[in-house]
Amino acid sequence: MTAPAGSVLVGLDAGGSYVKATVFDLDSGDSKTVTCAVRVHHSLPGHNERDAEELWSAAAHVIRSSLNCIPAATTRVVAVGVTGHGNGAYFVDHAGRPTRYAIQASDTRAASLTSRWSAAGVPEALRPRVWNDLWPGQPGPLLRWLSTYEPDALAQSAALLMCGDYLRARLTGTLCAELTAWSCNGLLDSTAAIVSDEALTAYSIQFARRLIPPIVFPDAVVGTISADAAAVTDLPAGIPVVAGAVDNVAMQLGAGVIDDSRILVGAGTWSINQLLVPKITMTMNGPLGSVRPYAACLAIPDEFALLIEASATSASTLAWAMQRVARGVTAAADEAHANIYSYAIEHAARRRRRLDSPTFLPFLDGSRDVPQARGAWFGLSSASDDVDLINAVIEGVCLEHRRHVERLSRAIIGDPATLRLVGGAARSSIWAQLFADTTGRTVEVSPVEEIGTVGAALIAGQAIGLFSTTAAGLAHLNPSHHTFEADPSAVEFFESRNERYLRWVRIIEEMPRFEREE
Repeated sequence: MTAPAGSVLVGLDAGGSYVKATVFDLDSGDSKTVTCAVRVHHSLPGHNERDAEELWSAAAHVIRSSLNCIPAATTRVVAVGVTGHGNGAYFVDHAGRPTRYAIQASDTRAASLTSRWSAAGVPEALRPRVWNDLWPGQPGPLLRWLSTYEPDALAQSAALLMCGDYLRARLTGTLCAELTAWSCNGLLDSTAAIVSDEALTAYSIQFARRLIPPIVFPDAVVGTISADAAAVTDLPAGIPVVAGAVDNVAMQLGAGVIDDSRILVGAGTWSINQLLVPKITMTMNGPLGSVRPYAACLAIPDEFALLIEASATSASTLAWAMQRVARGVTAAADEAHANIYSYAIEHAARRRRRLDSPTFLPFLDGSRDVPQARGAWFGLSSASDDVDLINAVIEGVCLEHRRHVERLSRAIIGDPATLRLVGGAARSSIWAQLFADTTGRTVEVSPVEEIGTVGAALIAGQAIGLFSTTAAGLAHLNPSHHTFEADPSAVEFFESRNERYLRWVRIIEEMPRFEREE
């Protein structure tokens, strides 16, 4: 189907810190994104919550504001697609209104429960069918914790939703559970695409079955914009709303990675590294056993599953270093009226490469396998300055991504040589080239920054027949990429640097553990 003249798609994306909306004008090729921060509340140590009403108000604001940036967009919208972060828990009544604050995926109140279940072998027993590891911010542990400490909140709730489910409920009044989001939360039997009785029993939360709404596929039209939603978003009432996908899947799709020829690398707040594998191979004799992924979910296209390797070790580490350590570089950038991150990266890149230059391990909030691991600079001398420290941070982020990528590469025969890079680091051509040189791989970068909303809008466009294929949709929404080839001499240098890096990783991860003081 050819897009009707003047068609506009809206993609809505809610992460752990921000909600954003992008309006895509398919005629002109123009798009406009508006972003709004949503506060996280910490009422007690380990309790990370957000006011779901505040999230909805922020979502309405960014939709309304982005529509106002595109001429006559309000009258030309043909569909809305939604993506949101995975895990956590949003509890609502029959009308989709919150019954308590939403619990975020980063919440750790149920850590003692997950430690006990892990020691008893529960996650390994469930892995062949639910695919995912176990951590405190999943809905299973949270439901068990709430059943003990907040039973009234559960009694007052009609449904447990994931983030994207909640926003769709506010847009349409329909309660549903989107398949990809539920396949990465530990409660779904991904082999059969149904709620796992085995998981409910393992966590002693059989009561939760009444809270799980009907499961819908990503391309399902779950409802239309309600009159209430139209009044606060400026979207026309009656416009179809499409289920969409969890943010990892939306990012994969929006980046145009729809087969196993590329590994998607998201270098932002978290190190996100993703590989599509044939769904039929998702067994303990296949990727589940060889990779033991941090997370995995059902994907788009349907014949694939998505392996996810992740840790809190990526580009946001540079922001920490600039704010807390590299005051000289920050002051120099301010004096030059330059962007502090671009300034720091450019000056770090000018340093002559030395095998004995400082090394940085970006484990400020733990490593992939050892949550108690902590970050460090190694190899400092009296000659080291803050530019050397920044250079080590930028390199360390790349080398830690490399560890994730090499783990994913165990899953397939014929390691895909190409990485497609998205996120904050992708905005710097210097950093993108460093990803190529440190991994020895070709790196592709999209000029489009809001990849998640691209994925949400792409799913919506296909669901209503606007795009005949994924490729046709990408041609409208994300048509081109810049390529960075690895420099052979740099690859040889970073092979030696990576060996040094891995030696320090082993030392840090094997150090004695101490209880964290609150």
